[in-house]
Amino acid sequence: MKKLLVAGLLVSLFAGPVLAAAAAPSAQVFDPVAKPESLDAQWRERLCALLPQPCNVQQLGLYRARGATPADYVVLSAEPLAMARVKRGAEPKGWQLDRLNDFSAYVASLKKEDSEGARDTRLSLAPALYPLAEGQWAVAVLHTVSEMYSGGGASFDTADFVPLEGGKPAQEGIPFSCFKMIRACFSEKEYKTSRHCHDESNGSLRIAYGAAAKPGAPYDWQYTWLQSEWPQNEPQRATSTTRIRFTAKTTERADFCGGPQ
Repeated sequence: MKKLLVAGLLVSLFAGPVLAAAAAPSAQVFDPVAKPESLDAQWRERLCALLPQPCNVQQLGLYRARGATPADYVVLSAEPLAMARVKRGAEPKGWQLDRLNDFSAYVASLKKEDSEGARDTRLSLAPALYPLAEGQWAVAVLHTVSEMYSGGGASFDTADFVPLEGGKPAQEGIPFSCFKMIRACFSEKEYKTSRHCHDESNGSLRIAYGAAAKPGAPYDWQYTWLQSEWPQNEPQRATSTTRIRFTAKTTERADFCGGPQ
């Protein structure tokens, strides 16, 4: 139930944005390919072969950048953590690697910083590019923590925005999305009489990009957290919605579905 809500921008993948003088920067969104098997029944194995090894074929996603040419695709991999631009040729095995961004150094730095007893997280890449400055882009590396409990569960995503060229994240530990479902019925009578037996909450990040202070300077990122709550007795509509602005230094202002930060 997680949704990535970012504004799209029609630009060449991994290239600087083609913007009119007054245009504001925005994220470039990748749309998932609905039926990649129709392109190539062995697309996972063949695309994995183009990535750093070892590569987990089950941790691949195939996408298209909005406005891309018909032959251009984007591969997002969680194992290894990488993004690749590939081209699809006419031949059955016609996948060609155009550009690779390997974030294994970033993953290695996390392992060095990991402390004993740290919460287990799953890493993945959000399907978008985020503008850091003119001609400079970042990926959102999602750190996902999942919780399971009787009659419910939760998932919490925080993001490190890592430049395509690698190196230290431009922004770290930013609440990105969350979903939480808690059981609200405990007796046989409640299960028979209640229309909905769970309390649910759903939150997501919005980013607005202000103009740079001077040419080449970073864009001014402005964060807004939007969260909706669905109590047990009102399952069909969000009975409360909050919108909170925060900065990289005040991430605790985002409720984050009550999850860890």
